[in-house]
Amino acid sequence: MSLALHELLLCCRQIETDKATERKKEIVKFRRLLRDPETVQQLDQNSDRRQGKQLNWDTVFRFLQKYVYKETESIKSAKASVSQATQSNRRKKMQDISCVVKDFIRCANKRAPRLKCTELLLHVTNTVKDPTSCSAYGTDYSSILLKDILSVRKYWCEITFQQWEDLLTLYFSLYLKPESTVNRLLVARIIHTLTRGCCQQTDGLHSMFFQFFSKTMKRVREEKNPPGLDQILAALNVFLTSASVNCRMRVSKLGEDLFSTVLRIWTMQRPKDALKEEIVEFFRLLLRIHHPKGAKTVDEGAYAFDPDRWKRNLYSLYDTLVNEISQIGSRGKYSSGSRNIAAKENLVELMADICHQLFTEDTQVLDITQASFLVTQREPSGAASKRRRIELGWEVLRDNLQKSHNDFDIIPWLQIATCLIARYPASLPSSELTPLLTVLHQLLAQQRRGERATYVLHCLKEVAVCLKQKTDVKITPKSDLHKLWSKVWAVTLRSISSPQTEEESFALLASILQGGLIPADTDFWKIFSGAAAKPSSPGVHCLALALTSYCLPEHISVGFDNPMHEANGSQSSLKEKKKKKKKKK
Repeated sequence: MSLALHELLLCCRQIETDKATERKKEIVKFRRLLRDPETVQQLDQNSDRRQGKQLNWDTVFRFLQKYVYKETESIKSAKASVSQATQSNRRKKMQDISCVVKDFIRCANKRAPRLKCTELLLHVTNTVKDPTSCSAYGTDYSSILLKDILSVRKYWCEITFQQWEDLLTLYFSLYLKPESTVNRLLVARIIHTLTRGCCQQTDGLHSMFFQFFSKTMKRVREEKNPPGLDQILAALNVFLTSASVNCRMRVSKLGEDLFSTVLRIWTMQRPKDALKEEIVEFFRLLLRIHHPKGAKTVDEGAYAFDPDRWKRNLYSLYDTLVNEISQIGSRGKYSSGSRNIAAKENLVELMADICHQLFTEDTQVLDITQASFLVTQREPSGAASKRRRIELGWEVLRDNLQKSHNDFDIIPWLQIATCLIARYPASLPSSELTPLLTVLHQLLAQQRRGERATYVLHCLKEVAVCLKQKTDVKITPKSDLHKLWSKVWAVTLRSISSPQTEEESFALLASILQGGLIPADTDFWKIFSGAAAKPSSPGVHCLALALTSYCLPEHISVGFDNPMHEANGSQSSLKEKKKKKKKKK
């Protein structure tokens, strides 16, 4: 044994002595020795070899555990009624002990995880389980568990099924205790991490999760703004995703049970962005579980534990989403600085999924009470329920695109229409094609440039793609649809000149050509043959698609020698060559 390790061994034996003053002096020496590069290097080598009785990191950790045990016993035997100064000194001493353990673990695992996971977990769980040591080190040890043990992916593979179960039992109980001495926000973050680990590494702990999430969400109704709620919902989403594969019926029931509580958090508590993201993800998951791939009927694969209650939940969620989207417009009207006009993608996709389930060919106007459908709006005093109207259908969506000239009001609904048509083309009734196309053409004609125009062009593109799939719709030269697409085609050709809308304009033209809605005309070919034409990736893609379906007019083909080749440093146009020849003569 080297001199450095010999000195460390002597120090380790001294820190477990019964004399408090001796332990205090030796622990300072212990921390100094761990900062010595030679000592660290030799401990690394001995831990990697695992041969004989050489001093390694695991051995040193056992000595350190005995030191923590001695200090904890000293705290237990100390007088409870002491002065403020003495209590302050004790708290500082507890923090120092936690820092020693934390620094040791980080020093040992800095280059590679060398400490045994089993011993680390055993020490942490035993410390947190004991009421006295938990009050002294519970928060610090939980922080060590989260940042220095559960953050190491190698340890996830070493944690046994029983250890996962013990950790869940411990931290579930800590979170459900409002008077817990451990920081509950930290506990919630640990539960989120444990859920991810359990769902990836084990199978068979589902009952624990079902019970915990049911109890926790009941507490949420009683306890306003519990700490770490976003982490608890994130853990719930991880669990629902994993458990729905083998326990779909049970997961559906849990989701339906928690639906009104989560919706209440959204509507009543003004959640911050992190919590709102998890709420939206929760509802998106439930939609996927109940309606895989947008299934509407049982034969298609849809399932609900209580179909009537689930339908009521969907109506409530739709109403909440409509209010949320209207708030985007309200906030935009009174904002002085630059704000993001568009709604977040996950919110748009959720609304599209809801609309797909609730929209029918005819507009529905539901005159219902808050008590029967809107479960989040119940009067706490037991007053008579107010009556509300919920309008559903494509006509409502079109109205939302026309009722305002403000981009903050229009763009979110353009996003929803685009997403709904793209994800569920069959949900757009053939009877809605002409009215919807009329509205979109008007919006595009009003603003060919700017942010709104890109969303209108994108929506029109999805309508063109959808129309190609509809076998019951035939477009003749004299039909209203053909006239509308001709107008859209003309406006889109003019939109190409704006760099902001160039890509979307070419994409729309390509979709129109691909669907055979409008043939390539002279104005289209001039885009690529004019002197001002510049090649771009969207333009080349659109041109290539057009050339596969249509013949290039003869009077246009000469002009193709000019812009595309000039941009690539190739030969100049035929006209310029003729001018040069005349000058030479």
